Formats: sequence, structure tokens, C-alpha cells
Amino acid sequence: MSKQPPQRVRVTKLQEAQIEAVVAIDLACKQGLHRAGIPEADLPARGLAGIAKLTKLHNVLVAEADGTVAGYAAWRDESPGVAYLEELHVKPELQRLGIGTRLLEAVREDIRAVSLPVLVTRCWTKAAAGRAFLAKAGLEPLGDSNERASLWRQEQEAAGALAKDGQVVLVQPTL
Repeated sequence: MSKQPPQRVRVTKLQEAQIEAVVAIDLACKQGLHRAGIPEADLPARGLAGIAKLTKLHNVLVAEADGTVAGYAAWRDESPGVAYLEELHVKPELQRLGIGTRLLEAVREDIRAVSLPVLVTRCWTKAAAGRAFLAKAGLEPLGDSNERASLWRQEQEAAGALAKDGQVVLVQPTL
């Protein structure tokens, strides 16, 4: 029996009443990634304090599907003027129903509103479903064709923080 897509998906900025549900989603998704072979030390669950801290530097958006918190995304503006997508997670039982797509669309709307021309993110190579989702959404492995993304890569490499072992950096022009 296939899952039915929600009748209504609404994306808002994170509200205090949603934090516990977001913490649970973060934990469930990270446990799935750990089962896929990503060490917990490389990808710890955020917990309540971690989600609260995330809001200090990121724009955190939450998707509600038919009134239930179903997923979240967190992004920030990074030098030299790129949007960095830190997290995009959907409850495992609600994946593949368009919720992640709606969250990514909302992130892109935010990014366009502040005129950031490029979206970058990191994805674990063992996260096959996540990589497929991002590829279908138009994100491609970081190359040299986008000047702004190349400058970002240079800054990240200089800081020793481009990607961990087992990660790939993906990019998409947003404007």
C-alpha cells in the first residue's frame, strides 16, 4: 500500500511550539544515516539545545503536513555571498511525499528574497536517497563553472572545512 501525500503542506519559520517535534525529526533522520554507515561522531543528533543554537545563525523553516510537523530545513548566508543549506530533514515515514521538495522550494524563495545567487550544501555519499533527492532538485557536484561557488570552496579549503571524508559538496545557482 502506497503512502498518501498530505492534503496541505505549510512551511513557516520555526516556532517554539514546533521545537520538540523538530528535535525528534532530527534524531530519527540522523539514526537512519548512522544505520547507513555514517559514524555518530561525524553526525550527532542536535537535541533541544542544538536546535535552539541552530536558530542563532540559521534561518530555520518547518514544514507541517496536514497540521503535523513533518520536516525542517536550516540555511544561512555564508561568505562570499552564497546560501549554505545546513540541514534538510523529513520524518522518515513522510519521505517521498513532496515535503522535502516544498521545504527546498521555501529555502530557495528565502534565498532569492535576499539575492543570493548560489545554493551549496554537503551530502553524505552513503545517503543515497538524499543524494538522489538533491540531484533531482538540480544540485550538482561542485565544479569550477560557478565563480561564486568556487570562491566559497577556496574559503572553505583554506579553513580546512570543505567536506568531511564521505561527503560531497553540491551546488546550484538560485537566480
